[in-house]
Amino acid sequence: MDSVWRIAARIAATTISVLLLGETGSGKELMADRIHKASRRAQAPFVRVNCAGLTESLVESELFGHERGAFSGAVSSHQGLFEAADGGTLFLDEIGELPLRTQAKLLRVLESGEFSRVGSTQLRRADTRVIAATHRDLPRLVEQAEFRQDLYFRLNGLTLEIPPLRERRSEIHGLATLFLKRSAEQLERPELRLDRDAIEALERYAWPGNIRELRSAIERAAAICSGPTVTAEQLALGGARQPRSVPSPNEPVRPHAPTPSRDLRSSLRVYERDQILAALHHTGGNQTRAAKVLGFSRRTLTNKLNQHGMPRPRKRSS
Repeated sequence: MDSVWRIAARIAATTISVLLLGETGSGKELMADRIHKASRRAQAPFVRVNCAGLTESLVESELFGHERGAFSGAVSSHQGLFEAADGGTLFLDEIGELPLRTQAKLLRVLESGEFSRVGSTQLRRADTRVIAATHRDLPRLVEQAEFRQDLYFRLNGLTLEIPPLRERRSEIHGLATLFLKRSAEQLERPELRLDRDAIEALERYAWPGNIRELRSAIERAAAICSGPTVTAEQLALGGARQPRSVPSPNEPVRPHAPTPSRDLRSSLRVYERDQILAALHHTGGNQTRAAKVLGFSRRTLTNKLNQHGMPRPRKRSS
């Protein structure tokens, strides 16, 4: 990672296109954000979008904007992400999921800086730097005619590959401490710390979900922890399983046996708790909205928080 950070720092001051490769959750968005903040565009917006989360019918509207009446439901004009990021950086995550038709329009914007909103013929310009990222094999997608070769070459000014967290074990303790501090602040709790067993468990675990999984594990543990110290048991890494490490190439892969002490009721209880935590995190601690996401009333959510011994977070201020 030291080598990756050094290269990122050098290219930040340039206008070269950057393609970030790496597993899901490995920190590609964090890298894009650091490149932006180290660039001359740091005072301008950093706009992020996950291309996999855009429907094909709306992706062009989101990227380039639309005019009133351009399609059913377009009751007013809408500024696209390229305009929103004018002067700054647009981070296109999961670029491999972009539809072919939109890929052609994206290529035109990258080459000319010009685009038009959906429902308009008026050309607009935006001085927007694009940083793209994907966990997919783009050359293979090009071979399969699922990704435009010319767009791939245009995006691939310089490629940075972000190693998975299991190959960056020296960072795990520091990242976990940072996430734990943020979680305590969000929950308005005193400072929390990890005990020795918890640290060892974090550093042994394989982290298939990378940094995103680490953050979720820490946030979950902070929410259920009743004292000042987070234990390995509260981390509940991998649910009912806690793999010690990544198996070596010569080590046979054995299926995980079910944990005898964990019956169906306790498994369902852990699942319910995790879903509640995910909903609260998604809504920034807003319990009314979290209850709506979960499909039950605010009172039911309050009762379940009490049943699980979970503190009641307050909504983050805007």
